[in-house]
Amino acid sequence: MSRGRQRDWVDDISGAAAPPPRKVPRRSDSRASLLGKSGTPPQTPDHNAAAATDAASDPGIKIRRISPQNLVYRLRHRETHACRPGTSFHVGRKFYTNLFPNFTVVNVEKPPCFLRKFSPDGRHFVAFSADQTSLEIYEFQGPAAAEHLLQGVGGEFTTLGTDSQSVHIRRKLFETFFRQKHVTSVASNGEHLNRECSLFTDDGKYVVVGSAAYITDDPHPYFFDIYRNNESVSPNTRSPLEDYTLHLVEIESGRHCDSRHFKCDKIFLSHNQVCLY
Repeated sequence: MSRGRQRDWVDDISGAAAPPPRKVPRRSDSRASLLGKSGTPPQTPDHNAAAATDAASDPGIKIRRISPQNLVYRLRHRETHACRPGTSFHVGRKFYTNLFPNFTVVNVEKPPCFLRKFSPDGRHFVAFSADQTSLEIYEFQGPAAAEHLLQGVGGEFTTLGTDSQSVHIRRKLFETFFRQKHVTSVASNGEHLNRECSLFTDDGKYVVVGSAAYITDDPHPYFFDIYRNNESVSPNTRSPLEDYTLHLVEIESGRHCDSRHFKCDKIFLSHNQVCLY
């Protein structure tokens, strides 16, 4: 290229319009464009799923483990594993979840008493008499005792009608399952058994029940009968003092073995707030 042509080409380049400078975004502007107007990163479906997974796997939430419900597995586990001391009854009760009733009898007639609970071994049933002075002990005849009553009955429950078959089943069902074994009179001197107090010993042979009677003002108890020591409760209108008696009854024979009296005291017998030891 000659020197003249080179000069003309340089003049043409210098005379041409220069391209506009490119705008380089600042760091804050690029961050704002990524975060959006609200200042938070845009949520995508994958991001939401990951957040839900992280929340579910939070170590602060303890997931409760449910033991296997298979009956065969439970029976094999019971044969090959020993339960901890004092938990044999609780381990045995877990098998009740594998039993589902397929027939229901509604409005079963029962004796005039207050039904309480089964003994720990499940062989006896304890109830209180209607006047709350006696303890009634029934012997459980087993789940197959009413087979002859329900033979030939269809459906899943008995009707509330007045047909002879339904009336006969409701009338005979309780005495078929439970046979009255003993009626033991324990409360005396105006005391009445507390229906919410019944404790069984560890061997299941004895039951402890409690009775109470209000203290009359005529004659009023002596001062030293109320305040025997520094732990004596002062009488007040909200918690009046009473005479209490704890009774020990043998379940197998129905014998009233022993009693312990507590005069002018305050013991909360409801909900088994009495300790045997």
